[in-house]
Amino acid sequence: MNQRTLWEWVELHTLRESANRTSTRGALVLNELPSDMRMAIAEAQALHRSLERELGVVDLVLTDNRRRMVSSRKRKNRYVVRIHHMFIGCDHATADALIGLARGQGEESRELIRAYIDEHRDEIRFEQDADNRQSDGAHHDLQSMLDVIRAELGLDGFEDIAITWGRDGRGRRSIRFGSYDFDQRLIRVHPVLDQDWVPDFFVAFIVYHEILHAVHPPNRNNSRRCVHTPEFREMEMRYAHYNEALAWEHLNIHKLLNRK
Repeated sequence: MNQRTLWEWVELHTLRESANRTSTRGALVLNELPSDMRMAIAEAQALHRSLERELGVVDLVLTDNRRRMVSSRKRKNRYVVRIHHMFIGCDHATADALIGLARGQGEESRELIRAYIDEHRDEIRFEQDADNRQSDGAHHDLQSMLDVIRAELGLDGFEDIAITWGRDGRGRRSIRFGSYDFDQRLIRVHPVLDQDWVPDFFVAFIVYHEILHAVHPPNRNNSRRCVHTPEFREMEMRYAHYNEALAWEHLNIHKLLNRK
């Protein structure tokens, strides 16, 4: 049996109370989410309400599953819908596709869901053994960048944060250059940036941005999960090449998206 600290028990109890304080009839389960996603209560509730308006009673389980992104089944007078957390905050068309999928309505819903998953594939977290992490790329050394940033910021208590090049998730319209895994205390950087024409200052900006997630973690603002707090944004703008990095991204985003 997994033991919990008193703090973890109180946190999960509070989440259950907040999640169930809605006009929905079915259960909303958030405790399968990674720790940094458990405050996305308002967005999860909105999705839950939209499903119940069309399907009736829905037990909605939000997961961090790495293989199966969506599943649903009818159980007596209710639907049980399990979806990956990438669907939190999805648009109306995607929510309608989830409803159609639950009802077993044709290929169109499946195609829309497949397209959504393809565009948000970088939200799928994966466990990576420490021995398989690679920070020294062909053109950029992530570990050296992280060490310099930690020293410049004078960060004490963040020495255990690790960094690696991530997987090459290929979205067609968007790309996520970096991510921070709170549970593994691990920064991942998209390998598309490990090219000789991508400047050091831009890669370092991505590393800087991700370590700020550890320094200023998400909080709740009127039950809504705020990832980039005012403190986060203020500290982000202190990066020496902040404006230069934003300008470079604007000029080169299409080249990065259309890589071969």
